[in-house]
Amino acid sequence: MQCKYYFSTWDKDAPRGCRKFNMKSTNMPYILVRQSSGSDCSFFEQKEHLKKKKSKLDDLNDPSLW
Repeated sequence: MQCKYYFSTWDKDAPRGCRKFNMKSTNMPYILVRQSSGSDCSFFEQKEHLKKKKSKLDDLNDPSLW
């Protein structure tokens, strides 16, 4: 659910989908990709709002803050 291509549908028979592979399924799309290819999805991209943005206050040991 962290991939930017993942989406939820209103279809009760296929509530999960992947925009990159243009598919809907009852299982999570990453599970289907792993089952069919044997490896993790190569198109995975984390959603923008989940990416950690580094700020000055992230490192409180920074001498410039003291």
